[in-house]
Amino acid sequence: MAISLNLLPRCLVLLHFVLCSLGAKVVTIDVREANNLIQTGHIYLDVRTVQEFVKGPRVNTSKIINIPYMLDTPKGKVKNLYFLKECSSLCNIEDHLVVGCQFGLRSLHATSDLLDGGFKNVKNMDGGFAEWVSKMLPITNNSQVRP
Repeated sequence: MAISLNLLPRCLVLLHFVLCSLGAKVVTIDVREANNLIQTGHIYLDVRTVQEFVKGPRVNTSKIINIPYMLDTPKGKVKNLYFLKECSSLCNIEDHLVVGCQFGLRSLHATSDLLDGGFKNVKNMDGGFAEWVSKMLPITNNSQVRP
């Protein structure tokens, strides 16, 4: 069965919706709400690659953790099989987390995985860091922040 190239984007969106529907209910918030939550003490979990995170800039908060959801390999990006384990070692399942990436897709999957893994207070940041920057929210290039 061949799929027309015109239908491919719709099929991918449908597949993405079905896959996301299988897990726990992901709450997605806009970047302004994310900023408000971060300013009131939520931890910002940046799931971009280490290279993206180190290159900067990044969300300006002292409570920021970088745990990549995808890893760069010679064959391209692959899912970080230790993502949940790494999150569990740095965060408590009761911690309040805002999860973000560059454009919002990796963070959506990461948020779903965290909820499926037992985390209770996790929100996905819609539009990712690109949307954060477009709304002129606070950023930093502070090299003192550790991934």
